[in-house]
Amino acid sequence: MQNSLLLGVSVGDSFAEFSLLSDSNSLAQKRVYLSRENLKASLTQFVAPYKDQQIAKAFISLRVPKKLLDHRLSGSVAHVSTEGVEHWLNICGSPEHTLTNKDLQFSVRERILADGQIELPLQTEEIEAIAAKVQLMDCKKVCLNFLHSATNPVHLELAKKIFQEKGLEVFVPEKSDNPHEVSRWTKNALNATLSGVFAELKSELYAGLESAIDKKDIHFLDSAGDLFQDETQREVGSLFASLSALGLADSSNNADILYLGLEQFALISPSQWESAWQSPWGPVEVRRLKTHTLGIQPTLGIQLNSFGRFDFSNQQEAWEPGPMFLGRGQKMSLLDLWSDNNKLSKISGLEDRVSAQGIQRFKNALLTLSKISSLRDTDLHHLTKELQSLSVQRLAMESRLRRQTKKLKVTGPLAPLFANIFKKDPHTTIIEQEFCESESTALWGAQALKGAL
Repeated sequence: MQNSLLLGVSVGDSFAEFSLLSDSNSLAQKRVYLSRENLKASLTQFVAPYKDQQIAKAFISLRVPKKLLDHRLSGSVAHVSTEGVEHWLNICGSPEHTLTNKDLQFSVRERILADGQIELPLQTEEIEAIAAKVQLMDCKKVCLNFLHSATNPVHLELAKKIFQEKGLEVFVPEKSDNPHEVSRWTKNALNATLSGVFAELKSELYAGLESAIDKKDIHFLDSAGDLFQDETQREVGSLFASLSALGLADSSNNADILYLGLEQFALISPSQWESAWQSPWGPVEVRRLKTHTLGIQPTLGIQLNSFGRFDFSNQQEAWEPGPMFLGRGQKMSLLDLWSDNNKLSKISGLEDRVSAQGIQRFKNALLTLSKISSLRDTDLHHLTKELQSLSVQRLAMESRLRRQTKKLKVTGPLAPLFANIFKKDPHTTIIEQEFCESESTALWGAQALKGAL
């Protein structure tokens, strides 16, 4: 009898990874570039050769594109709050990032004190009037944030019931001991914003696996390392699930992990946890492994600083259209510096995508920028090597300063390009065989499921 298989799936902003494991050993892996390949079709194609073998369980870490955290791209959500605190979310975030349209912000005259006593009862007429306005605006989702509702949820439950009776989808903050109202409310608002996109992706994944595995055997992972299936309001926790899986699947737990992924460079501390995420929308209550996003990222833009010297911007360029070496991008990014390196074109997900025309366009752009720089260095080879060295040294220094343990493990698809600087460090181990997000999702998912049984 053949051993049953485990399937790990990690969906990121621009790439998706699939891994099949047999007895914890990698059997097959694939990475797809989502701007060029369909998620459902790619997943179906990946599992097709194994249809005669039993895929016992599938574990999925699902991260939606960051741009869809904007309500203007992911659909409208009405926000209903206690009168007097209806602007708290906007105040605690940045002016550039809002979670709803101003026309969909409502307040109600109700008040529950910190000890749970009702000072001002909720009037059902107010909720019904807001529900009518929301329906007229063709909005389907309502986010409720009432002051001190964690202590006494009576008003919250009443409002939720009325909105649901009107056919609206209602989001309420999770119950917790966290006294910081705004961090709970921001998480609730982000869950509501992402719910539609999250549901669509889940549906696409279910369809891609329909012929290979029963839906009841498909589990999703959140940032705390917990599994869920059809539960709602788990969207924010899913944003960090793959990074938590990378740390949790490392059974030794005695070294920090520097993950050099195509979409992000992150330093993960497997033995430490944090309870909040300082997001652009303000603090968000979310339990996850302690993770530091490095200043050097794979798609950072290249520019001249105020001294007229080459430097990297603080903004990442998107993978759609992507770095210039892919042929469609119009802006230089850090990875373009390695466009002539054969190792780049061999990375899973980028095979056969490196464009000679795109590489030449990058070189022309770099040369043009050099002519107006203070250095005026027209030796492209020398300039490229200098910028490569600058980026790798910054990466190494930041990871050394930020890591929580003496030991460090370096892995990820871009490790072959960036990890050489760590080879002389006796406390650093470079994992030659890539330990990818989908594989760690499967390994930790299996452990989490076993522990839950």
